[in-house]
Amino acid sequence: MNKKALVISTVALTLTATSLVGCSDSKSGEAQTSSSPLASASARAMNLSMSFYDRGTIAPDLGTAENNIWTKFIQEKTGVNIKISPVPRAESVNKLNTLVASGSAPDVILEYDVGFRNQLYLQKQIMPIGDLIDKHSTTYKQLLNKFPLLKKLSTRDDGKIYDFGRILGYVPYSYTVVRQDWLDKMKLAAPKTADDLFQIAKAFATQDPDGNGKKDTYGMNLAGGGSLIDPMFQNVTWIIKDGKWVKDWDRAEAANAFRKKLFDEGIVDKDFLTDKNGKKAEQDFVTGKIGIYTGAGSYKVFTSLYETLRKNVPDAKLVAIALPSSQFGSFSPDFNPPVQLTGVLNAKTKDPEAAIKVIDYLSSPEWVKTTYSGIEGTHYKVENNKEVPINADKNKKELDWLGDFRMLGGQYVYNEFDTTMKGFDQNNPLQKEFYDLGKDIFSLNITKDRPLASIMLGGFMPTLPADMQFISKNLLDSASNPIGDLWNKAIVSGASYSSAQAKQDAIKIWEKSDGNKLEAWYQDWYTKNKDTMVTQNDLFSMNFN
Repeated sequence: MNKKALVISTVALTLTATSLVGCSDSKSGEAQTSSSPLASASARAMNLSMSFYDRGTIAPDLGTAENNIWTKFIQEKTGVNIKISPVPRAESVNKLNTLVASGSAPDVILEYDVGFRNQLYLQKQIMPIGDLIDKHSTTYKQLLNKFPLLKKLSTRDDGKIYDFGRILGYVPYSYTVVRQDWLDKMKLAAPKTADDLFQIAKAFATQDPDGNGKKDTYGMNLAGGGSLIDPMFQNVTWIIKDGKWVKDWDRAEAANAFRKKLFDEGIVDKDFLTDKNGKKAEQDFVTGKIGIYTGAGSYKVFTSLYETLRKNVPDAKLVAIALPSSQFGSFSPDFNPPVQLTGVLNAKTKDPEAAIKVIDYLSSPEWVKTTYSGIEGTHYKVENNKEVPINADKNKKELDWLGDFRMLGGQYVYNEFDTTMKGFDQNNPLQKEFYDLGKDIFSLNITKDRPLASIMLGGFMPTLPADMQFISKNLLDSASNPIGDLWNKAIVSGASYSSAQAKQDAIKIWEKSDGNKLEAWYQDWYTKNKDTMVTQNDLFSMNFN
């Protein structure tokens, strides 16, 4: 949030007619390929294949996932012949596994899934890249030097760098808002503790805060992408206790008992378990039926929900809150990793230098800016030192699907949260509210004042060997696992099945399914790596100026 203004020199980006729709409006009619320092770095032909998520969002007249205006643009800027391997986003790991098994995987494999990249490493399907970066890179090498955490994360247990990544800056993920107008009406203060939270949620559900004479409001949501209760009770599976990495059960029981109490007293939606994607909770929120709402993901998307709420309930006003404290302490929820590993280099790559050349360009401030703003003279013009879109519809069509081209490099210069915040017109009262609320969400969720509930952010967890992956997936990672089913059973079963009984039954399943072996593996890893592992100090000490 506290960044110096980034000044990026504007480069005249001129393309042939086949390179970019509408490029005849450029200031120069001459192609720039021959004069590009990247393109002329090597006289020989350079070829590269790379994966790209295909979400079906590219307009037909712009091309296909394999060949479109921006793939041509990147090819011209780098001088590398690029072959795109489109991967359906919803089935990306299955598709990439098929390509790897058939020997036809692309040279650069871009994939968010940590487990998949770990699998490729364990199977020796990827090559180390440290020496290649030292020899051929400029931009990406500078990022490795500027952000030691990127280097630490991408260095595997053999001491070599294997993963490429991106620097995202600080971006909130999960956040909780409260209906301030309901608090004011009921003369209540925002919750500071777990008990406060329960009492306020109960009042919102039982005391007709919307004044319609009906019992049709909920205190808070249990369904949806965000979680308030788990980090509040530090129910994060693994904790460091007495100097050891252990599987915690007390916090899990406390978090479940809190949910059960909310359910038993009719404070939350009784059908929350069937609301798999949180859309019912979202609808209840925007129609003014939820008093405490925890959301997750894009703040821009959340403000659109807030705008809908205001249309439905003009007097509605939201305030952000920090996680209330519990008997286990005061914590912050996980935020988006400021560094994220996103890609690897196929061990069979024939031209690694071409890969580094393309990765350098996709990591550059010039390219990051282009994915948001487009090209000067084609997508925007500069007036009074401010970028002004030339044609909003054209920009939406040509730029809005470029998010998957932001998987590498210095994305912090234009990260999603900052870009959203800068886009608010503070002369507009509602957008000023969005801006102020966003500032509060940031300061409450990304702060050294309260530690993260988790030992480390999920993407930074140690790489599990195949046998441990199998145990973890069955016990922890699958969408429906036997232990999770027990906790849910306790919530909805009233007095017939308690959270304490669910805990005892869960421990039995854990032990029977080799959970203790998984715990022992983590403890052994921690003993060997506690002095070099990613710490919360690493996360909170990054300099994004």
